[in-house]
Amino acid sequence: MVQTERSTADSVFQKGLGFSHVGDYAAAIAYFDQALTLQPNHFEALSEKGNALVSLRQHETAIACFEAAIAQFPASAYFHYSLAWVAFVAGHHHLSIRGFNQVLKLQPNYPNAHYSQGLTLYMVGSYEDAIPYFSKALEATPQFANAWYMQGMVLYQTRRFEGAVTHLNYAIALRTDYPEALLGRGHALLCIGDYEAAIASYDKVLELDPESAETWLYRGLAFKQLNRHDAAIHSYQKTLEFSPTHPGGWYQQGASYLKLGDLDSAIAHFDRAVELQSDYYEAWYNRGVALKLAGQLEEAIASYDKALTLRPEDFRAWNNRGGALVSLGRFAEAIESYDRGLVLKPDDAIALQNRAVAMKKVAHGASSTTA
Repeated sequence: MVQTERSTADSVFQKGLGFSHVGDYAAAIAYFDQALTLQPNHFEALSEKGNALVSLRQHETAIACFEAAIAQFPASAYFHYSLAWVAFVAGHHHLSIRGFNQVLKLQPNYPNAHYSQGLTLYMVGSYEDAIPYFSKALEATPQFANAWYMQGMVLYQTRRFEGAVTHLNYAIALRTDYPEALLGRGHALLCIGDYEAAIASYDKVLELDPESAETWLYRGLAFKQLNRHDAAIHSYQKTLEFSPTHPGGWYQQGASYLKLGDLDSAIAHFDRAVELQSDYYEAWYNRGVALKLAGQLEEAIASYDKALTLRPEDFRAWNNRGGALVSLGRFAEAIESYDRGLVLKPDDAIALQNRAVAMKKVAHGASSTTA
């Protein structure tokens, strides 16, 4: 009787497998369910049903399926791995971490388990914990480009930029058309101040993906650090060509125009940046700088006020606001603004000097309401 049930379950399973192979996962699942009704511990039917659910992006149901499989086969590293991986895809990272831990207890050399655990730990920000797992993955498979890449990114996230460059170089040597590794290397080179090399790495990314708005943006930042603002502006323009509502593209282009002294263009770009992202502190702050330089003092103060609602602890904005108020002859208000900044940075020599000037104006009888 048992053999007959097994044979019947197997035949039903094979029909489901045929549908799965042609991508009809819903029909396949129906047959896998029939097989499991006939034989609840049918290993292959449990496995293929879970895989079919993943293919349909029914991740929560797939998790339940693999949990049921584990109840039937608690010592199966395969089912624990399958559960952990679909949990990772569904964003249940802590469930995923527990699953991969169980895989490694059951089978310490299970293929990709160390890498997958490292990847999951990276996703939850446990960068130091991820490092030994990527190292284990590389011990087992030294030609594993993705593991070199992820180890490089862990080092980048922990600000070990030179180590990050070394690991990302290995990943790129193994796979030359690896845009993520080239981009990560560019970021690490940017952080250590090797701007020319960063640009070269970003250029490699753009050969593979010429419409990458983020890559164009960071390429512009590298040119900015070299004070090559015309080249930076060209890169930011490409960012906006491919992502017209990118607040950072508008802001950074405005910042370069500010450096070049083109105040009207700077203000226009800062206006667009804050229109797209109303809590963009740097855009409000530098908009205030540009407006003050353009002599639009009331508007500059309003821009600093908006910046300070977002970041009241920035002593620079209080000092700059005080300067605009001095230019308007509103000395008492200026002193209050300088005082707010000096609470935050008592040794700010510029603010102390500017406050002393405002105090002299008040002492000489200047009205705080003089236009």
